[in-house]
Amino acid sequence: VAIPQSRNNTILFILLTVQVAVISISIAAASLTFGLLLIFVLYWSITERRWLFVRTPLDYFFLAYICIEFLTTATAIFPGQATLNMKRLLLISNVYLVLLAFNSREKFVNSLLVIFAVIAGLSIVEIIYYYVEHENRLFIFQHYMTTGGLKMIVCLLAVPFILHRETPARFKRWVALFFVPPFLALILTNTRSAWVGFLGGFVVMSFLKNKYLFLVLVLFLALFFLFAPANQVQRAKSIVDLSDPTNHSRLVMWTTGLKIFADHPLLGVGDSDLAEVYAEYKSPDDPEPGGHLHNNFVMLLVTIGIIGLSVVITMMVKILTVEFGIYNRSKGDWLAGSIALGAFSVFIGFHLNGFFEWNFGDHEIMVFIWFTVGIAIAAERTIEWKTV
Repeated sequence: VAIPQSRNNTILFILLTVQVAVISISIAAASLTFGLLLIFVLYWSITERRWLFVRTPLDYFFLAYICIEFLTTATAIFPGQATLNMKRLLLISNVYLVLLAFNSREKFVNSLLVIFAVIAGLSIVEIIYYYVEHENRLFIFQHYMTTGGLKMIVCLLAVPFILHRETPARFKRWVALFFVPPFLALILTNTRSAWVGFLGGFVVMSFLKNKYLFLVLVLFLALFFLFAPANQVQRAKSIVDLSDPTNHSRLVMWTTGLKIFADHPLLGVGDSDLAEVYAEYKSPDDPEPGGHLHNNFVMLLVTIGIIGLSVVITMMVKILTVEFGIYNRSKGDWLAGSIALGAFSVFIGFHLNGFFEWNFGDHEIMVFIWFTVGIAIAAERTIEWKTV
């Protein structure tokens, strides 16, 4: 007997919210939840004998990316590793799962509140641990770079709700309260690329929403450089210091990556760990293992070649134009407009962050990214459901 459709939507909604909420705590728990999501959708499809996923403006772009992954896997130096890494393609289904599960304004509100609350609570625990253990960089459950990227995403997603004049006062207070711990945690991760991503997303938000926000940002930066702890200030200054050891190592990795690309220009070496290939091209004095190259674009050039990179860039540009279009059409609505602006700013921040990190290959980050793409597309429908 088929479960009533409304109950199906609710089950998907709960599982999807749990997946995104717990990804900052346990990738295993999130992956298990994601597996349950896919199994349940398959069951639902079989019982109703129909394809459940709705069409989106991104379908053909996703299909092109999937095709290039299959093609480059077939030509990969290590096809086994490349095949295993194709599991990242499954995460794109989160876009369609959101569209299927989020069928009321209440669900958007409740899901975002749960996610913000969980990340805020986790951030408080991480901050306490950071000071008690006298850590240099904040982290517990993930690498500090992943932690920084996740905090960046959550903060950018929350800000538009705080800014929109029509956001219900109670919801705005909760979001503002939940914003503070992840923002402090973001700073304490000392992850410069995540800082750059947040700043870039916030600047874009200020130009689209309120240009006076740029002055707020300038004031914050001034206070930061005047009163922040010395190690945070030094990390910030090192962003533009090419002699900084970590900056230098990235430049070396990118240069070595371009050498690999020159020998495999069209389809790359395959979407796999680069350590063995990198070892053949790096100079003797390069200490980096080169498993990945700390830059999305260089990494994609090396792994899936110029053809693959072109496909991915086209897909990313399309996502940006879709999210921007949704924001333009829905900015008067506090819920849809804030979701769309947040998702657009997150996507900008993600790419700025990815100029210095391989965050496109980070499972935790991509769960959040595809979730924000999904809620941005789904958000436009919420204008017709004004019950909140």
